[in-house]
Amino acid sequence: MTSFVARLAERVLSGQAPIVIGLDPRLDALPNRVAKDAAPVARIVAFYREVMPVLARHAPCVKPNIAFFECFGSDGYRAYEETCALAQQHGLLVLGDIKRGDIGSTAEAYAEGHFRIADAVTLHPYLGLDSVQPFLQHCRTGKGVFVLVRTSNPGAKDFQDLQVGGEPLCDVVARAVTRWGRELPQAEGYSPVGAVVGATWPQELARLRALLPNAWLLLPGVGAQGGKVSDLAAAFDARGLGALVNQSRGVMQCFQPTADDWLDRIEAAARSFAAECRSTATRSTAQGNS
Repeated sequence: MTSFVARLAERVLSGQAPIVIGLDPRLDALPNRVAKDAAPVARIVAFYREVMPVLARHAPCVKPNIAFFECFGSDGYRAYEETCALAQQHGLLVLGDIKRGDIGSTAEAYAEGHFRIADAVTLHPYLGLDSVQPFLQHCRTGKGVFVLVRTSNPGAKDFQDLQVGGEPLCDVVARAVTRWGRELPQAEGYSPVGAVVGATWPQELARLRALLPNAWLLLPGVGAQGGKVSDLAAAFDARGLGALVNQSRGVMQCFQPTADDWLDRIEAAARSFAAECRSTATRSTAQGNS
């Protein structure tokens, strides 16, 4: 089986934009006409059933946030599974935004369960290598992980700026991510151990990119959180590889629920976002980032 990072690189090199669309379903943001008499989770799945073919034309990957599904209980978890399956049926890679972080048999169970559903997942590293190792084993057989390094929220400074041995804690974690990926199968020079680096900290991006030379960077925070795509060129290498810019609300909630043309609006927003990110990656290529 071709690995997550190999498929991702292949798609970007073939012309797809280096983007990931976040799936954070909210009932009050769904189109009124979509399965309007159905149960909440059925409406969510019906919405994504219509949306996935559109997203697949513009993005290589989607990122369903499990919290927005789990809040509906067991029905919501089944909707998460079904949404991931729908994405894969349309050729999209699935990055499960689960942010797990535990140890031992608990971590092993999380890894086994979530990698049955998603191609890659997000992880908390606070408990150290013990919490990441069970997921790394699956990276040897084609899966991928994105470890939280520098998150996009303002409170990131509470811990991630703390000095450890003369450097901020987020840099220490970045070095660990590089170590963890070093012995794993590579694709186009990148390991399956990626890093989450918030697009809201562009002044730190070049430094973190240098500490993470072989990691795909997941860049959340564009749009509603204030991050700008134009500030992210340093995340990409000379081929336009190495980073995925995330957008959620700006694409998936770009319409009023009463709008009849909601699907056309999603397509237009996805197309615009893809073009903007492709332009930024191309600018990086022109600048010759290593």
